[in-house]
Amino acid sequence: MREGQVITLNRVIHAPPASVYAAFTRAEGWCSWCCEKAECDGRVGGKFHIYTDGYNANGEFTRLEEDRGATFTFNGDREPPTEIDIRLDGQDSRTNLLFKVIVLDSPPDLDSFMNFLEGIWAHVLDNLKTVLERGA
Repeated sequence: MREGQVITLNRVIHAPPASVYAAFTRAEGWCSWCCEKAECDGRVGGKFHIYTDGYNANGEFTRLEEDRGATFTFNGDREPPTEIDIRLDGQDSRTNLLFKVIVLDSPPDLDSFMNFLEGIWAHVLDNLKTVLERGA
């Protein structure tokens, strides 16, 4: 769902909240579903850098609530900066993931960029769901 410069995606993942949280706050977590290589300092003020297939992105954690959510900046190659806000609600082996992408600067063709972002994040979140459910 899109509203202005915000994309909201929801996923129900049949895996514990701790597993979903780790996927965003540890290098091996990022590598399991999103990239080939990662560096990640999973603490507030900590930075991360992901690399995959000629693409680089980096960011900084601004909010971390263990097993409940995270907020971080996300700066990909040749893309305007964004902020990602993740909220996790669940217990045992089921997690509701609320994933928001906030575009911080407006690119010249905002509508095309928002369509691109929505498609990419939907795809990688589907991959996250598959990877975590397979391992559960």
